[in-house]
This record gives sequence, structure tokens and C-alpha cells, in this order.
Amino acid sequence: MGCGSCSTGGGCSCGSKAGGYSGCGTGCPIVQVYDWLPTSTKAPGIDHFGFVEVAFKARRTHIYRNNRQLPVSAGDCIVVSAHRGLDFGRITMTGELVRLRAKKSEASGYVVRVASDKDLKRHEANRVMEDQALIAAQQAAKRRNLPLKLVDAEWQFDRKRIVFYYSAERRVKLGKLIGYLSNQYKTSVELRRLSPRRETAHVGGIGSCGRELCCSSWMQEIPPVSTRAATKQNLPLHRERLAGRCGQLKCCLNYELEHYMAALKEFPARKAQVKTDGGKGRVENVDIFARTVLIRYEDDTKVIVPLAQVQVLPRKKPATRKAR
Repeated sequence: MGCGSCSTGGGCSCGSKAGGYSGCGTGCPIVQVYDWLPTSTKAPGIDHFGFVEVAFKARRTHIYRNNRQLPVSAGDCIVVSAHRGLDFGRITMTGELVRLRAKKSEASGYVVRVASDKDLKRHEANRVMEDQALIAAQQAAKRRNLPLKLVDAEWQFDRKRIVFYYSAERRVKLGKLIGYLSNQYKTSVELRRLSPRRETAHVGGIGSCGRELCCSSWMQEIPPVSTRAATKQNLPLHRERLAGRCGQLKCCLNYELEHYMAALKEFPARKAQVKTDGGKGRVENVDIFARTVLIRYEDDTKVIVPLAQVQVLPRKKPATRKAR
């Protein structure tokens, strides 16, 4: 899935380069955004947008203020202020592109410093500790017969908090497990439940298309998908064919939906009464690529007719009863 320096669950440790640390490249299962406005501002030299977008383990991203105006760029590893402490992440965007993204997201904190060699070593040590903590938490949950699946663990950079990600089919009482883990690691413990889609995005994998899952590679947000997307595209409603690795409807069902919705405006609706050279009938199906309509005539025969030869008949108004 990723390069050799990536830890389980999509974490990315940075390799050294002159002037700081860069990400491990496009092979990592993390959001890749081409920064097409790296130095552009509304007023060059005066109006500089002092915010950066930072990525953490498992594609988690937040926006931070660069109050000290540190000379950073996309790919640099930095230390930022986090929840009651410090965290370690990699910059994915800077400048005006962040300004556009910041309209939908508020800043989570500020940039403390550019990561040093010492910071990098501690970050790598945290990744090793996360694997050990995850195994210990899984064993603790198994001893308590908790109906959940622990997916990943993430230490905050300063180790003042550890977050465990889990999935479960129903609500689970986690008080005893959290208490045990808090005593075990002498730090704040948080358990975050993941939906099936979020779990798959967190872990990553290969889709039925043979490529890396969209949710774990480039998608910024995971939108809902309904069966309406399949029916509008005339796809057979077979659960095993439409379901992705997460067991839910594939996200890619939304990709061409807008095109289909726009194209269908030129076609008569299903069951609409139409007239052609062959007579009157009702619409059974349409093919937007061949621009044809399947019509069932009054004699129960079905014929495929070009769209240009189909005339939609006006609907008959229902008869109204006269008041006595």
C-alpha cells in the first residue's frame, strides 16, 4: 500500500531532506492534493495567509495557524499545538489553497516548530508503541467479551493522550476498558467509534477495480451513497456487485450520477405515455448513450425507438366530481 516507512493504518513517517523533512511520496495512503497556489496571494508581500493544512495518521487533517511565519512548505514535518499538548504531522497545503479550505474548517491550533531529528525519532518511537498498545487493548477487550473490533491506536506526540479506533455493530459500554487502559498507560485514553466506511478508509485496501480505495487515497470527505444513484444509472440492484470493501454501497456510484441526472432531462420519464410512428405506448427504459427509448405499445410489444422519434403525450387531468 505505502512505502516502507509507513506504519500500520496509513501513518506516514517523514524522510530527511535538506531544510527539514518531506513526506514519503505519492505511494502513501494519505490525501494527496497538488498545491497549485503555493506562493500566490491577493497582495504579494502584504496579504499572506498564515495557515497550513496538516495531515496525521490515517488521513486525519486539520488546519493550523502559522503565527510565527515559519518558512514551511508542503511536505515538511512540523510540531503543532494539540489537545492539551503537542502533536506531530506533515504539511499538505499552504497559502491561498488553505484559505479556500479554511472557509469550511476552523483552525485547530498553531504551528510550534519545524520538526527536528529528535522530534522525528520520538515520532517513530510512538509508531512502534502504538502497535504494542493496540495488541494490549485487543487482548483486554477480548478478556471482557466486548463485542467490538479495535482497528488502530494513535499516540499524541507528547504522549499525553492515546486514541483507540474501533468498530462495533451496536453500542458498547467502554467504561471498564477505558479505566484499565488509563491505569496501564498512565495517560488520557479515548476510544473513537468508526462507521463501516470510516473503518475501511482508516485501514485502506484495494478495491474491485484493482486500484487503491478512493476513501483511503484521495477523497477529502466520504459522502453518503444511496440506491437512487444505482437506479438512476440503470444498474442492477445486486448487493454483492454494488457493495465495496466496507460492505456499503460503493462511493464510485456517485461519480457519474450528475452526468446521468443532466442527460435524463432530455428523456421522458419512465411509465410516461408517448407516441411514435408505431403508435402509443409507455416508456419502459431509456439508454442515454445510444439515445434510445424502450417503449411498450398497447398491444404489449416492446420496441426500441430513437429519442428523436418519441413524442411525450400530455397527462390526462383526473375527472373532478361535481358537488351535489
